[in-house]
Amino acid sequence: MRSLLGGSDEALVHDPGAKGPEGEGEAGMTMMVIVYAVALGLIVYEKFVKKKTDHDADKANELADVENFKAKLAANKAEGAAEHADHALTDIEIRDKLKQAKWTEPDADVVTPEFRSKFIRTASFGALDTMDKGPVRDALYWLSGVSWTKIALFWWVIYCIWVFLLVLSIMGTGFSLLGGKDSAKMFDVVDNPISGVMIGILATVLVQSSSTTTSIIISLVGANELSVNSAVFMVMGANIGTSVTNTIVAMGHFNNPDDLRRGFAAATVHDCFNLLSVAVFLPLNWIYPFLEKMTYQMTKGIKACDAAAGDKCKATEFLKPYVTPYSKGIANYNKDVSKYVSQNYCMGLCDQSFDSDALAAVSKIVCTQTAANANDCSNVHGGYSGTWMSGGKIAKKRVPAYVYTDTNGLVTSYYSCPIASCTGLGSVYNKTSGDVEITAGKLEASTYYAVCPSSKMKNGLCEKRLLKGGIALTDWEMTDVGAGTFLTIWSLGGLCACLFCIVYSLQIIIKGGAARVLKKVIGFNPYLNMLVGMG
Repeated sequence: MRSLLGGSDEALVHDPGAKGPEGEGEAGMTMMVIVYAVALGLIVYEKFVKKKTDHDADKANELADVENFKAKLAANKAEGAAEHADHALTDIEIRDKLKQAKWTEPDADVVTPEFRSKFIRTASFGALDTMDKGPVRDALYWLSGVSWTKIALFWWVIYCIWVFLLVLSIMGTGFSLLGGKDSAKMFDVVDNPISGVMIGILATVLVQSSSTTTSIIISLVGANELSVNSAVFMVMGANIGTSVTNTIVAMGHFNNPDDLRRGFAAATVHDCFNLLSVAVFLPLNWIYPFLEKMTYQMTKGIKACDAAAGDKCKATEFLKPYVTPYSKGIANYNKDVSKYVSQNYCMGLCDQSFDSDALAAVSKIVCTQTAANANDCSNVHGGYSGTWMSGGKIAKKRVPAYVYTDTNGLVTSYYSCPIASCTGLGSVYNKTSGDVEITAGKLEASTYYAVCPSSKMKNGLCEKRLLKGGIALTDWEMTDVGAGTFLTIWSLGGLCACLFCIVYSLQIIIKGGAARVLKKVIGFNPYLNMLVGMG
């Protein structure tokens, strides 16, 4: 806990225990099944067990309350009272107003004197009764009036929130498995702000997680595959795409038409905020990239954490270390595959650390020399882009595995062995000494050379499976598409079940005193409301 609150330098590490089945995937599925079962039980109770006369009576009482409210307004108007804002309310608005007022009404005291007396005698083993005096009797008297049902429901809501976070993580995994590679390829066509916004929207809708989309965008910017200015517009699109999630949340109120209407109204507020924010900042940042300039000024003095240099690098996380083991126990998504696809490492990645001089010598070999004696590396690969060069040299990770010089001295690059066997080829670079042993002027015609050491060349990165662990792979032996389909459908249902249970329980817990306190807090000041929303 100290680590979560920033009180310790030790990183929080998940300990799976002894080698063998961890059971976290099974535990995660069990927690979701429990919520499913309770939600289904409540729906059956409300629809079939609870007497229809109760529902009809509640509806009749609502209609009667609306008519009485309108009658009072009409009577006040007839007596010459001043015009009130309530006179302009529609029947639906009146019903909402009366429902909110009922929420603040205190619950009837259902604790009888007989129950209090029995509780005190039982708890004190017959030594005390309601007529006695003293601190012990007063404490027992207070406990006898506590709503243990609400306390139990409070912990049930906490449990449902935990499962809700787990479901969101699984939903992101499911959508990522369905569209991970394809959604990663979308980032290749960002050539104007509108396309950036649209790609951000579509990618977020596909993976149903703006954090996943944003993580990919950040990794692209960090790898110099995407400019900060283009990333700004894609993040705007991701924030619009995440509005789909609040629509799904609103559907958790499907059991009550009025609650569903109000839920969609609240979701629309979130949608409008994101849409209006983009409507304001998109044209302004299109005219002048002030967000890129501002963030550069904010971060230019930040010193990066270098673990290799002995710095203590620690990421402070709160709930993720506790939720992630369970979601990964169900299905573990390989994010690296999407990263490799988006950064165009499907042909191969050289993981050798060249120094600046060696990289300059390698660039003269694999790149074409312009009239100004500069490197033009567009001949290296068909998927070349300007980000493949850094400081006038080819980027380290883009160095090819092999090159071939033809009779005219032209060099062709390969990221995998182009012949039957590449064993024994002359090596341009000596990874032991770090020197370039064969320079551009010493290349022989019609000869193959090894450039990136074979032990450092990674191929087939984009061919790996997106599903790399969890019971969906080990126990159920699902395909990527099969696991993605199942997890998406299962998590969508789980999301609705969690929301239904949370809403149903909160309607019981918050009614009365808690509702009055909440109403005073959120009605005190708009800025205080913003702080409550941030919390």
